[in-house]
Amino acid sequence: MEDEHEATDHLSIWIDEKLSSFSTVSSSGCSIFRVTNLLRQTNEKAYEPHIISIGPYHHGKDHLKGMEAHKMYYLKRLLQRRGETSVHRYVMALKDKEEKIRKRYAEPLDHNIDGDALVEMMLLDGCFIIELIRENQTRTQKIDVDFRNFNRLSLKRDLLLVENQLPFFVLSELFNMTGEPNQAKVDQDFIDMALDFFGRVMPGYGKGIDSSLVISDSDQNIKNLLSLVHDSWVPSPEARDNYRKNSAAYGGWKFKHCATELHEAGIKFKKMDNEKSFFDIKFENDVLWIPTIKMYDYTDSILRNFIAHEQCHNNYRRYVTDYVTFMDCLINTRKDVELLRHSEIIVNGLGDDEDVATIFNGLCDSIVFSNKNFYSEIFINVDKYCGRKCNLWMANLKHNYFNTPWALISFLAAVSLLILAAVQTIYSHLSYYKR
Repeated sequence: MEDEHEATDHLSIWIDEKLSSFSTVSSSGCSIFRVTNLLRQTNEKAYEPHIISIGPYHHGKDHLKGMEAHKMYYLKRLLQRRGETSVHRYVMALKDKEEKIRKRYAEPLDHNIDGDALVEMMLLDGCFIIELIRENQTRTQKIDVDFRNFNRLSLKRDLLLVENQLPFFVLSELFNMTGEPNQAKVDQDFIDMALDFFGRVMPGYGKGIDSSLVISDSDQNIKNLLSLVHDSWVPSPEARDNYRKNSAAYGGWKFKHCATELHEAGIKFKKMDNEKSFFDIKFENDVLWIPTIKMYDYTDSILRNFIAHEQCHNNYRRYVTDYVTFMDCLINTRKDVELLRHSEIIVNGLGDDEDVATIFNGLCDSIVFSNKNFYSEIFINVDKYCGRKCNLWMANLKHNYFNTPWALISFLAAVSLLILAAVQTIYSHLSYYKR
């Protein structure tokens, strides 16, 4: 019995020691997460950097080491531009924030990276990002010849990965420390420059944050670059107001028919001109107005990481998740993509419509959907339209008899013959009674 108690006590001590050495991270302070295994297994490459590692999660991987020299080059160029010979003041500023930096990462870094290594990483990665964004804005710096070999669109894609982020306050601090002496509203300048930098990789236009707003507490409002771009890519204020007013009345969402079936039911698809936001979709009369989405090699990764970002934060409005859910309901096969492409709603930079269909059909795998989809009202109104018998009858008539000029001519000829036959019958009856 004593041996049993001793063994139990030994086990208690062992567990207590493990607990004391275990580093806990408050989820409320985290802003940089790992993608969940459920999401990662749907398309692992979409969440992995191709060219550059930013932050600790992918640091040191062999295929990303080539960019480390470019980070050094950009830091040296920054010092030369400012007439400085040492990084001392930047290192000291980051050392003061080391504990705060660690708390922003959901995965504990205590056993993976020491303080000096973390500060060096923040300095090199942070200065590279702010100089790259400045370079894009001014276009006055001489670009490293070797750096031209890298695809800049792929680089921008890497900077928008969930796992490839720095805390925004690190970027803000370094940007402020390296700005021009008389520069005003530095935080807002960096925000505007960053949004302009990422503009070309976005699948569509988003109505975002007020550009005149001076961010007084960037640490709380903006978590990282991905957070900044995501939060600027939202529906227009009018669309959001309409959703807030009507969301309580609409709970269900999902089309019962794909795009080609809706088209056969009489619904027309038209590109939204002069859209205020990529997310502003409307259904008026028998027309579904949808802004254009541009599909390229990197679009799948951009959308997946925005969705993963929304899935990591419970208090986030899931506009991207809701949008891809909407498009997934419209698209089942390449024929649906072809219809939307002919309507100028999809710009297919991938070449094959089947590839676009595959992307949209896979984006919603293993995600948590919104309780009330942003497009619930449209889902319900479209299904109501399709459920009206007169609309189905008219759509069937158009599909079977008015789909080509020759079919229309044949239909009119048949109607004319019926009318002539009816007139002849009536005339014959009238002639008979006159006798």
